[in-house]
Amino acid sequence: MANNESPTKVEEENKISPEAEAEDSLSLESLDNILAEEDPEFAQSLLDIGPDNPTEIYNESVELEYTLEEEFKRWKEASPKKAKIAKYLPFIPRLSFKARVLRASLRLTMLKQKEQAIYRVKNAGPLLLKWAKDSAGKLKMSVGDGLHAFAKFSTLKKVGFAALLLVTVAGGFLIYRITTKGILPPEKEMFISSLEDWAQGKHFYDRSAQMESFYESTRMAQNILLMKKMTVNLKPSSESGPNPMGAFEFYVEGAASEVVVEIKDREPEVEDLFLRTLEDMTFDQVSSGEGKQLLCERLRKEVNKILTKGYVRRIFIKNAIVKP
Repeated sequence: MANNESPTKVEEENKISPEAEAEDSLSLESLDNILAEEDPEFAQSLLDIGPDNPTEIYNESVELEYTLEEEFKRWKEASPKKAKIAKYLPFIPRLSFKARVLRASLRLTMLKQKEQAIYRVKNAGPLLLKWAKDSAGKLKMSVGDGLHAFAKFSTLKKVGFAALLLVTVAGGFLIYRITTKGILPPEKEMFISSLEDWAQGKHFYDRSAQMESFYESTRMAQNILLMKKMTVNLKPSSESGPNPMGAFEFYVEGAASEVVVEIKDREPEVEDLFLRTLEDMTFDQVSSGEGKQLLCERLRKEVNKILTKGYVRRIFIKNAIVKP
């Protein structure tokens, strides 16, 4: 009895009322109406989605359910030669199958991307406007959430947040200042490196033109000192006897008046330096013009080594008498 009653109860429990069946079988149109009433923004976003048109993306010539068995069958039915290849070299049809599938997949992907790109270009204005609205809404929502969360902070947290914000702004400004102008202003030069900044005007000249020497100008003070007459023994040479001698008088030109004053104050020392330099010269050198120039250049270098104020520009020979 119990066994006979149980199927009846199960059947009664599995029965679905007409109202429930009607609720489960809602049409798409009624579902769209419900969405439009409950959430208009969501319904509008569904309408804004670009349609996927399968007829434009997929081609009838592309076999989406192409299998490996069909590839083997194609090779066997193509020609006797291909049938032998499929029989003895089965990996070749497998490679052909993979290449065919890969080519179809790439082609479908390119077609889909092309259609999506065309859709975005055609609907660039509405899509951009929708993106701007969504971004503005998200930003507004984020700001609102942030302000709401900040309002719930305690006074101590609010002060700490304000201090952190102030430090962040100050740090950003400091980094900008360092990268652009530096923290401190540049130091002024202690010495004037050029008189160009202080001059009333600038003048340019042609280097190739004839010019007057600054030191040799008649308007320039001539710092020249006449040394005492010096008599010295020279080194013998092939053109002289065993004891050649010479008597010399020199003009010394200093770069400044201080040089002349120093030479005059140290005249015995300078004279001794001249004599020792003359003793190293031979009769042939002193008697020739080139030798006299060499002598003046040596004297100038030796004197400049001992001077402390300025330097000697040139040394001239006033008189030179040599005896072989």
